[in-house]
Amino acid sequence: MFRYLSIYKIAFVNLLAAGMLFIWRTDAYHVFLKIFICLINAAFLAGSFHNISRFVKRNDARLFIGRKRTLIVTMSFGFLAIMIFSAWNNSGSRLMFMCVAAWSLLVIVIHIFEDSISAFLHKLFKPGRRIAVVGYNDSSLKLAEKFKRRGKDFFYGHFDFEKEPETVTAAPGALKSYVQFAKQNNITDFYFSLPMFDNEEVAILVEEAEKHCIRVNFIAPETSPDAGMYRVHYIGGLPVLKRYNEPLRRLHNQLIKRTFDVVLSGFVIVFILSWLVPLVSLLVKMESKGAVFFKQHRSGRGNNSFVCLKFRSMQENSVSDIQQATKDDSRITKVGAFLRKTSLDEFPQFINVFRGDMSIVGPRPHMLRHTEEYNERVNHYMVRLYLKPGLTGWAQVNGYRGEIKNIELMKKRVEHDIWYMENWSLFLDIKIMYLTLVNILRGEENAY
Repeated sequence: MFRYLSIYKIAFVNLLAAGMLFIWRTDAYHVFLKIFICLINAAFLAGSFHNISRFVKRNDARLFIGRKRTLIVTMSFGFLAIMIFSAWNNSGSRLMFMCVAAWSLLVIVIHIFEDSISAFLHKLFKPGRRIAVVGYNDSSLKLAEKFKRRGKDFFYGHFDFEKEPETVTAAPGALKSYVQFAKQNNITDFYFSLPMFDNEEVAILVEEAEKHCIRVNFIAPETSPDAGMYRVHYIGGLPVLKRYNEPLRRLHNQLIKRTFDVVLSGFVIVFILSWLVPLVSLLVKMESKGAVFFKQHRSGRGNNSFVCLKFRSMQENSVSDIQQATKDDSRITKVGAFLRKTSLDEFPQFINVFRGDMSIVGPRPHMLRHTEEYNERVNHYMVRLYLKPGLTGWAQVNGYRGEIKNIELMKKRVEHDIWYMENWSLFLDIKIMYLTLVNILRGEENAY
């Protein structure tokens, strides 16, 4: 029965029970109704979580609960909290009914305007994401309609090769031309439903798209080049195959991570950089001429470059944008050697974090030249740029930091960065920060 729950049914049951408190004035009825409301909402929650657990076991995939299920759980949990709070404070029936009514109205309004709210939040937190749907069948039509409700800035269009239905636009050409088409129109995500193409052609498309940070997803499993490499996700009840699991594409996870970044970086800027910058500036200026900060363009999320800040640790030179620091590098100053060994040279990047160019934890940003070079030499290299770069990362705490001496070291970095992307959690970020601090205190062999 719980699979047929709706926002309106739960609100009606709770409003009816709370309203009866006005009719039945005796204390015994009040106690009975409060217990009834608690039990019925506990049952709603238990039923919802039972359905969710069955969903996860059946599909062997990470959970994507969906907006409807999230609102049902939120509504039931809210009613349960109201009842417990009113019982704890011995609140009157009028106040309790007003709380139930207000909570019902709030959740119902969110449910009615959820598409508009979702469109606003996507525009606010995912301004660079743009989606196109390719192929014509019931599933692609349903998915395109869902994306269309999020606004034209989010949904680019629905394409088909034959262009018979009025709801779609003519496809831009052969399958291999979609990468160029995406680059020209700033498309970041494709959702394909194209069973007429062979696996080899689709595999080439996916490989080429990854090199430009373009995600290729499949609405129908038969269109996947290798179903074993893909994960099943659900969007509006539709199964979609995605190459990678990306918890940080979910809005609530982005909010959690961004809040954590802003709070921590703001704390560091106010209480540490406020005195560290003048102190380091004095030391740097006393030893060598030049700017206190070293500014370098590096590759950010989506391969968009940004200006990365560091305390200058070298003599000013003309090859800093193309030549990595090496052991016993003659360009490094005495103060710079200390800054690099203790990682203090990276502290200005908390400003990058506060501005939104970087995150505290993520793949380390590379020089533009390295991005261009390793994109051609290392498979899935650009996948690491699906995320914001970080001050520290999973690869760094596992020993892969500093000078890149051979191609195998870069492959290991990419492998660890992709693992982090697929397994992100706030707890993992905290763990990486702790391991980073431990490594700094111990001293790292590759920190030079």
